Amino acid sequence: MKQALKFGTAAILLISICAPAMAADDRTLVRILARADMAQDLAFYCAQYDPSIIAKTKSSVGDVQALMLHIRSEVTSGLPETEAARVVLLSATAARNGALRAVRKLYGQDPRRERARLASWCETFVVPLVREFAAMHDQHHEMIDQAIERAKGSPGIPSGTNPSQRD
Repeated sequence: MKQALKFGTAAILLISICAPAMAADDRTLVRILARADMAQDLAFYCAQYDPSIIAKTKSSVGDVQALMLHIRSEVTSGLPETEAARVVLLSATAARNGALRAVRKLYGQDPRRERARLASWCETFVVPLVREFAAMHDQHHEMIDQAIERAKGSPGIPSGTNPSQRD
């Protein structure tokens, strides 16, 4: 009985100490921001083949970089500075890695064919993808804001946990 009481007291003490260290649902916030980061990464990568891609992928907020910065602001507003920085870093890393994986799949032996293949991929895959992302944001902005606010209000995960790791 005494051991159970000690364990219970220790658990309550541990919860009360750790509770302030709990963050928002960083996994969700990282996923939301990573989509914007990846759209920007891919659009800017493809702009080297066709600079007009930046203009082709505009949203109501502006170009894809303005859209990403807008979403970043929404995701990080109200978060403690260290948590916001962590979400931005994890998101940017995940987006960069995803974009690099996608681009590297198109690499080949012949540089001329590779360049043509990448330019075609940018026009037929990236431009529609980024346009769709921008349109989704424009048309469902309120729903995205609600998802962000729900994530910020979640009981969260310990701040030492890496939200990019899956359970």
